[in-house]
Amino acid sequence: MDSIFNITGHLAPSQDDDTQDTSSSIRTFVSSLVLNASVALLIFLAFSLLRPRFRRVYAPRTYAINKSKRPLPVGNGLFSWIPAALRVPDTEIIKKSGLDTYLFLRSIRTKFIVFSVLSLASAASIVPVNVRGTMGQRGLNSLSMGNVDAKSDWLWAHVTLFALAVAWTMRALIGELRVYMGLRMWWLTHPQTTRRPGAAVVLVSDVPANMSDKQLENLFEVFPGGVGQVFVNRTSRRLKKLVERRDKLAKRLERELTGFAVKCTRAGQLLARPQTRAAKSMFKPCDVFEQCADALAECNEQIARSAQNRTGELERQSTALVRFRRQIAAHMAAQTTLDSRPFRLGRVTTDVDPEDVIWANLEISCWSRRIRGYASFVATLALTVTWTAISAVLSTLVQVESLAQLDRFA
Repeated sequence: MDSIFNITGHLAPSQDDDTQDTSSSIRTFVSSLVLNASVALLIFLAFSLLRPRFRRVYAPRTYAINKSKRPLPVGNGLFSWIPAALRVPDTEIIKKSGLDTYLFLRSIRTKFIVFSVLSLASAASIVPVNVRGTMGQRGLNSLSMGNVDAKSDWLWAHVTLFALAVAWTMRALIGELRVYMGLRMWWLTHPQTTRRPGAAVVLVSDVPANMSDKQLENLFEVFPGGVGQVFVNRTSRRLKKLVERRDKLAKRLERELTGFAVKCTRAGQLLARPQTRAAKSMFKPCDVFEQCADALAECNEQIARSAQNRTGELERQSTALVRFRRQIAAHMAAQTTLDSRPFRLGRVTTDVDPEDVIWANLEISCWSRRIRGYASFVATLALTVTWTAISAVLSTLVQVESLAQLDRFA
């Protein structure tokens, strides 16, 4: 009778309970492993099957950009993308996609190498030590450090591996930082970079409304070489609405033409062109293609007239482009505090390429940008808390079999 009680007077777990806990933990681990492996395999196969069929989604850079920036052909085989991706040299990635993309991929590769090496080292050195422990743990618990006696000298193996892992990881990170600094200096001084117009151009945000173009120019004139030109961004609401209307008309015409071509192809013959009723023709039937084309031409004429007579319509924005005569001046300006007052000239972006600028975002005020940032932080925090709660509930449900054993003590 005393054998089933421990020294504290509580009911001690029996061997059957240990066996059930062991089988439950192994079963939980296996089920999680099978589920996650199945999902990963499904996603992998789905990508391999859909990639050659939907180039617009999975491979737009193979045809939708300049030929000089297109990647090497991959092929339409089911798994042909794997060896093709592994064979791409680093210089080709930098040339085709830029330095930012290469450094992002390099960081992922570095993390994968660190994780793989540490995992193999732990499996080869620490797991055997834990399995040989004398604490009597069973199942997956026998692989943990809890199976090693707290007074055992074998715990030095864990300490040694931990110290080596930290030292090697820091060495790898420092090495990657050195590579990054070297690549950055090489990229900034490369003739291909220095010859670009955007190499000496900065985008200045939060420009005060009472600061004139001349004052802005004098502010940046102190940097080496001086300022070549200052462009304070302006916008025309009427011209913007006309451009948006033209884009909608162009998309509608493209959609109608594509749909008509598909219908003719399926029917195997030329069908009658689609008709619609327009207000200008007293709601009489008219050709859809001609209507869209006429509206598009009229919109283009209005845009041309508005562009010629836009002097009085332009509204000053809170951003400006500053072109320096020397590249070093642009980088010095980006690292300088331009105004001691908050929310004034707070952001200076270097290496500005007009193709990378989302011009509609230049109208966003500094207050609106900060409010959006706070809203994004709150949404991320709420998502994290919600997912944590869901994970805790699911973990509890997984252990429901263990909780059911409490009925015997009720």
